[in-house]
Amino acid sequence: MNSFFFWSKVLPLFLYPLPLLLIVLFIASFAATPRYEREKGRKFRWLVRGIAVLLWILASPWFSNLLVQLWESPRLPLSSLPSVSDTAIVLGGLSDPALSTPDHLEFNQSAERLSEAVQLYREGRVKTILISSGSGDLSRPGLAEAPGLAAWAESMGVKSRDLLVESKSRNTYENARFSKKICDERGLHSVVLITSAYHMPRALAVFRKAGFSDGGRMLIPWAVDTQRDSRQFPFNLVADPKSLATVQLFLKEIVGYGVYAVAGYL
Repeated sequence: MNSFFFWSKVLPLFLYPLPLLLIVLFIASFAATPRYEREKGRKFRWLVRGIAVLLWILASPWFSNLLVQLWESPRLPLSSLPSVSDTAIVLGGLSDPALSTPDHLEFNQSAERLSEAVQLYREGRVKTILISSGSGDLSRPGLAEAPGLAAWAESMGVKSRDLLVESKSRNTYENARFSKKICDERGLHSVVLITSAYHMPRALAVFRKAGFSDGGRMLIPWAVDTQRDSRQFPFNLVADPKSLATVQLFLKEIVGYGVYAVAGYL
């Protein structure tokens, strides 16, 4: 392996703000201090070291991948889908309506939720696409996401008559309630539920509780947008802001699952 190539990949990892800050913090905890301060500050220094080590672990790709392995729903093969389903329900949270314009939709990392639905539609695996997303923004309660997503899907070749828009829901519970009403009204009995893999455990439980699996209905979970990090050892040991954000995302989702369970939504 070319040494320049190797070091050009390795050295920057330790010059990024997060790992550099943690290294400096850990080294600083060993700094010499006057003798009368050493005993007094010993516990504090161990606290600083502990925080640095804990933060390094939480920000390491190997740890975020552990959460992915324990929590995410697996991505199923295409062969697990029926030959054709009545609709694909796409859960929102994959764009920013406030930053979008009539000419441009500002997607985030969850855009695969919609692109996957469009792909299934093009392949004839689903007859319609139901986009469920109102506004989850407390500062912009009237700024619904679904209409913009529907316009994008139509520009990608989905016929307008095959697009169903639910633009009132503000969370996963309301996604299920309002989508169920539309499916009942239109006689849609076989549903492919599309959302991010980290969100699927909660979404699937909520949709089942809402009755999507009752009375001969078929609910197929279709997880996309995995948060798995592809870095291998030893690079997966280096603290990275992206991995820390992934851990934060999973902790938020796990707490959300617990809150929904207590509220009786699951």
